[in-house]
Amino acid sequence: MEFDREKINKLYWQDTGLVSLFIVFVWAVLGFVLMSVSSLAPSEFIRDVALTAGSVAGIFVTSALVAVLVHIKKNRISLYSEELQQIARQNEALGKGIAN
Repeated sequence: MEFDREKINKLYWQDTGLVSLFIVFVWAVLGFVLMSVSSLAPSEFIRDVALTAGSVAGIFVTSALVAVLVHIKKNRISLYSEELQQIARQNEALGKGIAN
């Protein structure tokens, strides 16, 4: 079953936008938390350790999300074809055919 590349590209760009939004959200929350911890830390050493740990965590999260972006870019045809096939099967079971 071959699906329209336009639908696949639409799904791909939606997912890419969502993952990009997650990256921005993670850094916004992390920045807020790190600023709060920085002002509450009782010593400079504890502040530096907390900032370093938070930054490393942010880097790992960002790396993982970038890996997801690379994965969906490399495999977009197979990933989204499979997803659209599953939706088509569910709709056939309900007697609707493919929607959208």
